[in-house]
Amino acid sequence: MAAMRKGRFLAVVGPSGSGKDTIIDACCKQLPNIKRVKRYITREQEKAGGEDSYNIKLDAFRKLELDGGFAFSWSAHGLKYGLPITIFDEINAGKILIANISRSILDQLSDKFEYYEVILITASDKILAERLEERGRESKAQIEERLARSSFTIPKGISPLIIRNETTVEDAVSKIIASIYPNNSKRLIK
Repeated sequence: MAAMRKGRFLAVVGPSGSGKDTIIDACCKQLPNIKRVKRYITREQEKAGGEDSYNIKLDAFRKLELDGGFAFSWSAHGLKYGLPITIFDEINAGKILIANISRSILDQLSDKFEYYEVILITASDKILAERLEERGRESKAQIEERLARSSFTIPKGISPLIIRNETTVEDAVSKIIASIYPNNSKRLIK
């Protein structure tokens, strides 16, 4: 009996304000077989800005981390983030998972997944600044600090799909679908 192909992990990276979460949500709506991984974040619920995440206290996060509850965890912008260890079971069951992750863990993907793709979503500094201001989570100085860090270096050996998110969400999603399903992209778009 032939072994079934395992699932795939879609790692979405990019600067704050590039539209990662919007594009992830749109992909999941267009393709019900893609499941978004809900992140654990040490952020207060009222500052979540609409992101569907598990917002937990730092002590609870650290306990999960020590107990091996995360497949990946990282720090960014004064917060801690984690993806649940259960993603490995879902991938092994053949599911396609998509998650907004940090570029700092990109070099760990090949050790943990047989099939994965890195999707870099970006936009001009002007558009990033406008989106960050609209979000209303940070001061002008914090936004400027984020923009100063917005240039992305991808580790050697990783060739991401690059999406410049400056037109429509539908355009970005269609490019991702064409990359995931190069032979069937027209049939899969609703």
